[in-house]
Amino acid sequence: MDVDPQGKVTHVEVEVAEGVGERLRDRAIAAGYLSLFPPDPGRAATPLRWRRSLDFAPR
Repeated sequence: MDVDPQGKVTHVEVEVAEGVGERLRDRAIAAGYLSLFPPDPGRAATPLRWRRSLDFAPR
């Protein structure tokens, strides 16, 4: 996810989706756009790139 200085997610990308993740890809992207981050003027020069990993495999 890319986040702008106001804390809004501007881009969401799924790098790898397997199994259930393939079926949830569209929902995961939509959920990424709903994520909230605190405003940070320092991101004007260097935008935040947030990486997240989800694992749906049974343990």
